[in-house]
Amino acid sequence: MKPSRWLRALLAVMLAIGAGVGIAALAPASASAHTWTGTTWTVQVGSESRNHLIQGMNYGPTDIWIDVGDTVHWTSVSMEPHTVSFVDSAHPLGDFFPGTPSFGYMSTRTPQHTISAPGEFRNSGVMATMAIDLLPVTFYTSYNLKFTGVGTYTYYCYVHGAMMKGTVHVRPAGTAYPHTQRWYDIQAALARAVVIADGNLLRAQARMLATNHHVFVGASDNTALVMAFTRSHVTVHVGQSVTFDWGRNGFAVPHTVTFGPDPANPLPPTGDPHHYSGGTLSSGVVVAPTTKFKVTFTKAGTYDYRCLIHDGMGMVGSVRVIP
Repeated sequence: MKPSRWLRALLAVMLAIGAGVGIAALAPASASAHTWTGTTWTVQVGSESRNHLIQGMNYGPTDIWIDVGDTVHWTSVSMEPHTVSFVDSAHPLGDFFPGTPSFGYMSTRTPQHTISAPGEFRNSGVMATMAIDLLPVTFYTSYNLKFTGVGTYTYYCYVHGAMMKGTVHVRPAGTAYPHTQRWYDIQAALARAVVIADGNLLRAQARMLATNHHVFVGASDNTALVMAFTRSHVTVHVGQSVTFDWGRNGFAVPHTVTFGPDPANPLPPTGDPHHYSGGTLSSGVVVAPTTKFKVTFTKAGTYDYRCLIHDGMGMVGSVRVIP
């Protein structure tokens, strides 16, 4: 079971305190007391654990209040790709993957540097701290957009859809700011702590159910992504099988289970999983949470495998096959 809201909030506060953030700093700055004089505001895109295995689907903070003429600077803080996308009817949310009809506009940065009204289409393109091999597009680490009109601007991540949402509230020029940049940074830190706690819980739940013959391929809910195989290192006998299971994902998350050299085409399945003794074997890119990929090992040895999409985040494992 997931922890209750109060328990998650308490855990987040405790982690923030452990990082040196005092309780007094959590109080929002009043409009009359604010001292922030800048016009560029920073919002973090994504979040992750120190070992990169837990990735968050969140903007930090999710809501920000600025004035007309101010700029928001989004900066990527995770290996998992995200976008900052102000969508319209011609550029809606949809499937984000090479080959899909919507991938072109979802992965491409729009040239405009300003936005004047809610409903105008603007897109950051793919933002991440590292390139993803199966996303052969230019990626960025930051994105700036100046707001020239009053309104409530809602944006999403094309990669993760409606689950990852942010809002920029723009008021007339000269309106007192309700919060400082420091306050927004604290909100981002708290959100990161909650994401990591949630991801660790997801991984622990998968670990209790995994065996030498049943490995879970990642895990996810509407907040966190676990970029790990659980259990990642298993031992079986010759002639026995390991079932790789996407079933701990709460929604469609693309992963692969790939042994040996990279396949020529990473998208479809490669090799014979019923009689594996070495060489290239891959599930292909799988997104359905109901998928299971069963591999039967016919020769003793140690076989390393990985997710072709997330191996850079540490999503790797091995199967030791003994006589």
